[in-house]
Amino acid sequence: MFDNNTLFLQIFGLARQNALLDGVFIFGARELIFIMYFLVFVLILLGGPKERKAFLILILGLIISESFIQITHLFFNEPRPYVTFNLIPLIHHIPNPSFPSGHATLSAIIAFAYLFTKSKYSLLFVLTAIWVGFSRIFVGVHYPLDVLGGIFYALFSIFLASKVLNKFLNI
Repeated sequence: MFDNNTLFLQIFGLARQNALLDGVFIFGARELIFIMYFLVFVLILLGGPKERKAFLILILGLIISESFIQITHLFFNEPRPYVTFNLIPLIHHIPNPSFPSGHATLSAIIAFAYLFTKSKYSLLFVLTAIWVGFSRIFVGVHYPLDVLGGIFYALFSIFLASKVLNKFLNI
């Protein structure tokens, strides 16, 4: 049976065991998302039609997902795991609602947008999104279900965005 708290504690328990591993996941939890944004920008300029289509889908997907996240926060205010367990996370973080993980949502939106358009860069973005999501748990700022929820929000948002763009812009 899946236990969100136990799995979080197992993953977070790996922290502070190896400085290199900590560095890899601290980077994944903080800076990696900005590299993803930069790559998206580069692909707008240098990519082909699939990459430009992915950009349109991900922009609308971001708007849709942010709306769902804000609505969720009105009704569901899960504290961060480091607050619940009185832990010191590996990165400084404001104790706002934990569910869903915004970083996991954003990185998955990028990955799903490129997957939906069958871009040759899909695998790169999927692997990067996995790195971001796992990192957010490892450093102690999210539960596993926060990351899975973010992935679900991203998938649903990209699905809706692609349907809307396809209907109204025939993309």
